[in-house]
Amino acid sequence: MNPQDMKPKHEPWYRSKTFKRFRRNPLAITGTVMLIIFVVVAFLAPAITAPQLATIRSARPCVRNLGLKRGEVVQALRNPLKLTFWRAAIKPPKSCYNIPRAGYSPLPKPPSKEHPFGLTSGSYDILYGLTWGARTAFYIGFLVVGISLAIGIVIGGVSGFLGGWVDNLIMRVVDVMLAFPRLVFVMIVSVIFGSGLTQVMLALAVVGWVGYARFFRGDILKTKAQDFVDAARALGSSPTRIFFKHVVPNSIGTLLILASMDVGSIVLTAAGLSFLGLGAPVGYADWGQMISFARGYILGTAQGTPFDFWYVWIFPSVVLVLFGLAWNLLGDAVRDALDPKS
Repeated sequence: MNPQDMKPKHEPWYRSKTFKRFRRNPLAITGTVMLIIFVVVAFLAPAITAPQLATIRSARPCVRNLGLKRGEVVQALRNPLKLTFWRAAIKPPKSCYNIPRAGYSPLPKPPSKEHPFGLTSGSYDILYGLTWGARTAFYIGFLVVGISLAIGIVIGGVSGFLGGWVDNLIMRVVDVMLAFPRLVFVMIVSVIFGSGLTQVMLALAVVGWVGYARFFRGDILKTKAQDFVDAARALGSSPTRIFFKHVVPNSIGTLLILASMDVGSIVLTAAGLSFLGLGAPVGYADWGQMISFARGYILGTAQGTPFDFWYVWIFPSVVLVLFGLAWNLLGDAVRDALDPKS
């Protein structure tokens, strides 16, 4: 018999039972499609907002940093054969994240042909803010969750695997941090270090690792008690090999699913802080900061009812809800696919 025939054959991922369960789940397809739409919008933000960049005078810093002339903005940003298209799509200048102002009107202006989603107070273009805000949302979600996840894996893994006084010490620190309301703690950190998007992300990362550490520590303890870990120890495997070869791969799956679901909630929290004035500065492409333009119109003012300027707060709010919903649907679907018994 050929020795090659004796090796176990592994099915490709697209034929596995896990992927089949995922593919047959309507919520999985819905969440995936929604996220793909957000990714496409974020990637094509320069091309989508090219007319605003070409016509609004306050967008000149972005256009100038892209190396474009006023007459060639739309053609260059919408032509995939040009280097400018890819440079703007992959790594645009920071000035492009500032929403251009079409004027200085104190009142919002309704949707029109030039501005399909309307203008906020101060004449900030809503379409531009929503489109570039998708990039901000992915940036905040991925970076904060990535930092929190890395810290949580290290601290939770050390706590669960070593046990003893190390475990007790780390878990007491975690208990103290969990005793504070998350949003209040983030607001305190933001106030201490100053307002700004970077400070908000730092505060969220400082708070976010705690839940990951406790969750991962529990999975580590459960995996350590399995028979295959005892078998590896009996065969003479070192503690380091047991930890990285057997314990971590069998404990981290659920944690990654939890992290994917937290991306949406992190963006919602950051948007809330921006709404309160602790996050992104005025005029920055951030969904929460855009909703703050409607602060005086949500409950109604002397200038009219809330629905007179519905476009100022409806569009950013709907986008925020859909972004968080997409990540929750995807996380639930992945969890069901990996653990059908649940």
